[in-house]
Amino acid sequence: MKTLLTKSQVENLLPQKGPFAMVDGLVELNREAFSTLTIKEDNLLVNKNHFSEAGLLEFMAQSIAVSSSFMEEAQNEAKVGFIGAIKKAEIVALPNVTTQIFGKVEKQYEAIGIQLAKVEVFNSSKELLAWAEIKTVLSS
Repeated sequence: MKTLLTKSQVENLLPQKGPFAMVDGLVELNREAFSTLTIKEDNLLVNKNHFSEAGLLEFMAQSIAVSSSFMEEAQNEAKVGFIGAIKKAEIVALPNVTTQIFGKVEKQYEAIGIQLAKVEVFNSSKELLAWAEIKTVLSS
């Protein structure tokens, strides 16, 4: 596993700041980029020792922002974006506190500041935890 972006580099790409930043790194595994988050007990979106559905969806949306900025090499400032729509989503399992999760973003469409992406979330055992098709909109 190769580190592409550290936590501080990711923080520069996201308008969300602690305690609401839900991505803490970007790594390369088998020639693919994955966002990461180690779920901590004090995370705002942890409920009864599990990362919530809302937490998984927010992780997916922030994963889109981080991977887009990294791929565009626009790593100098955070862009403000919004979730335009969640077309489809499935939560398979809620990860426990201390679990490290990985987000794989597959861009399906992009034009004039609108992007549609499929995001899959896995644990370190490569088990699928959740997936969604999310439309995001960048503010100008």
